[in-house]
Amino acid sequence: MRTACRALAVIAATVCLLLGAGAASAPAASAHPLGNFTVNRYSGIVISPGRAEVRYVLDMAEIPTFQEMPRIDTDGDGAAGDRERQVWADREAVEMLSDVSLTVDGRPLSLRVVSDAMRFRPGQAGLPILYLTARFSGPLSAASGSVEYRDDNFPGRIGWKEITARSESGVAVAGSTVPATSISRELLAYPKDLLSSPLDVTSAGFRFLPGQPGPPSGSERSGPTVPGAPIASGAAFAGLVAWRLTPLLLVASLLLAFLFGAVHALGPGHGKTITAAYLVGSGARAGQAVAVGAAVALMHTASVLSLGLLLFVLARTFPVEQVYPWLTLTTGLVALGLGAGLFVTRLRARRAKLDPGHGHTHMWDPPAGDRHDSSHPHRGGGRHTHGLVGLALAGGILPSPTAFVVLTGSISAHRVGYGLALIVTFSLGLAAALILVGFLALRARAVVERNLHRRLALLLPLISALVIVGFGLFFATRGLSQLA
Repeated sequence: MRTACRALAVIAATVCLLLGAGAASAPAASAHPLGNFTVNRYSGIVISPGRAEVRYVLDMAEIPTFQEMPRIDTDGDGAAGDRERQVWADREAVEMLSDVSLTVDGRPLSLRVVSDAMRFRPGQAGLPILYLTARFSGPLSAASGSVEYRDDNFPGRIGWKEITARSESGVAVAGSTVPATSISRELLAYPKDLLSSPLDVTSAGFRFLPGQPGPPSGSERSGPTVPGAPIASGAAFAGLVAWRLTPLLLVASLLLAFLFGAVHALGPGHGKTITAAYLVGSGARAGQAVAVGAAVALMHTASVLSLGLLLFVLARTFPVEQVYPWLTLTTGLVALGLGAGLFVTRLRARRAKLDPGHGHTHMWDPPAGDRHDSSHPHRGGGRHTHGLVGLALAGGILPSPTAFVVLTGSISAHRVGYGLALIVTFSLGLAAALILVGFLALRARAVVERNLHRRLALLLPLISALVIVGFGLFFATRGLSQLA
């Protein structure tokens, strides 16, 4: 025992040392706080005597920035120089202005671009985050009036949408539907408590009249915020893409990718519940637990690569995040169908006094003459194959966003082979965790069968099927709500 403990301590120390060495050899891993797929917008309206201005800010996360790079890097040399960034900003500011409307007493106010600039910030997997600021301005002919503002840029893209309205000396703002100050510091510091439910404000209305600006509105927040490019979920895994590799660090990065995959599999979703429920109720053996984990890992890898194909080959400007709600819905429907089918099959087997997992009776079953071995999942294998396919789809069809970012970052850095190796190893770690969950489920089933009353033990297959149904209902509902 002491020898084993010492060995584990040496392994842990080695991993920590390698991780520290890798961190020292790479830039700090960071990520957009609202997710890698978001396009975030802010409009700050300022009314001064005789003039209306809009400070417009665009904050693109890693994937939209990657999609936009061909329009920025016009010479295709892989680097966006100062001139290329300014040309893009000039063009983008005009395009965004065309989808912004500001009316005074129902009449459109003519706005023009006064200034614009764009810069990059570091993001996950070596990918940049785009930050654009522009200023639109137009004359006001009246000393008072009613203003309506609307921002229709980037329809369908998820992200933070914020508008503020304030005035300068000589003008007062009344009846505003939006606050006077930005709670995100113009998309530079997002409030932590709103990251899971970001602002979605695309229109505003208020009145202006002669007077003086009022005090800051009560909507101003003082709670903790997430600055610039903070450490986010999965950032450590994505950071492996930027490692400057040596043979030792290559081995360390693959080992860490495996561990990240295992930890990721233990998070919400990813088939743990459905895998355990299926194995508990199906009478499966250790080989089937291994097959389930391998199938989920294979499906996860395939889903990441398929999503990458969709982005890079079929539609570079396609909003990839719109695929995720459909995949979530598919996960739910597959699990729902699998659970319902298992429940019906097992209920029929129970009525026939058969073990639904084995097709034969235990010591509490009727005589052998009443057995029907044709239901044995290992004979013919059709039903088990269908269940395996369903588990693979339900547990692996929804790809990890971080794994997708790793693929994107490796392509951007011209390290495709290394990126694929990280994703495959990540999926193997996910499979290992699911296989472990499967073994634990099989062990739990054996303990339950030995200790529960026989009638309660016979209910386990039905209960496990209902757990899968509940899993399916949860994800189907979640997918539908995201599509709504």
